Amino acid sequence: MDAPETNLRYAERTREPAEYFGVTLDETLKAGAQARDAVRELLLEPFIVQTRWASAAGRTKTPRYHAFVEVGGNNLAELLVARGLARAKGVTAGLPDGGKSKAFAEKLRALEAEARQKRLGVWATATEKKIEAATP
Repeated sequence: MDAPETNLRYAERTREPAEYFGVTLDETLKAGAQARDAVRELLLEPFIVQTRWASAAGRTKTPRYHAFVEVGGNNLAELLVARGLARAKGVTAGLPDGGKSKAFAEKLRALEAEARQKRLGVWATATEKKIEAATP
């Protein structure tokens, strides 16, 4: 999954999600702050992090790895996407529990479609044209 940025340090990583969601840069930054705050709140509870030492790729040369975070028995990526604070995106890696990454990606896309339909999170201010174009 991919949550919006909270600053313009990497302009492309802010512009591209703004276009995806059909919102302004300012709205994208606000959504990034909402996602950050949601993660901080969720991680006040005990959580589990499992990593996959496979490259998660990216535009910078900084290494990035897949991490799966579970909070209260729920996957953090699923929680954020379902709230409209992130989108289903990224290279898939095998899941720590042996589950299929393709099934997980499909679940994230379904959660995103539901958040978009309900206009949750960043989708609340998305243009109608973008909502219609993104609806399967």
